[in-house]
Amino acid sequence: MQHLFAGIDAYLQILREGRRPVLVGSYTNDAQRDDALEKWMKQNEKEIQKGLDAERAFLSEKYALAALCGSLLQIAAMAIRLYSKNGNVLPELSGVMKQAAIPYCIGRLVRGVPLGLVIYAGRNQYNHIEDNQLREPSSTVFEWLATKHDYGQGIRDPAFDLSAGLVWNYASNVTSLVGWRDYESYEKDMRSLLGI
Repeated sequence: MQHLFAGIDAYLQILREGRRPVLVGSYTNDAQRDDALEKWMKQNEKEIQKGLDAERAFLSEKYALAALCGSLLQIAAMAIRLYSKNGNVLPELSGVMKQAAIPYCIGRLVRGVPLGLVIYAGRNQYNHIEDNQLREPSSTVFEWLATKHDYGQGIRDPAFDLSAGLVWNYASNVTSLVGWRDYESYEKDMRSLLGI
């Protein structure tokens, strides 16, 4: 697991090293803004290019990052499947739960969903992306992740929005949302989930 996290961090480091500068200002008209933008772009040309190069490098590696994050979810889901003793379900999810998913209804809430169920849904989306549609309760979990946030009423979080179908692997988004960017965070959650 520690090697998986080292690999994930290596891919994310590509983005960290290429952060682009940001233009901040207050302008009274479009011409004033355009003039300031042109000057700013000339002054920051090297940093802007460095950021663009980092984004291109990261995008060429995004599938590898998704595979590593999906592997994390797979291993965590297997541990929960083997060792969870849970038999309880959140009342809000009782209508969509399948027997096989009940052991996963454990852990801290992430956008109203138990962490174990987020892991379960993320693992299913990662492993069944070619199916074009997730089964329950995974589809409801992703719907909650896309809509139960503080961004504003009616706004869907594109990091978890499956309304267009399974067009992208969201494993990296899931592991980021639950805070799994280092081994210590993962281990703490898994110990808590399994009562270790």
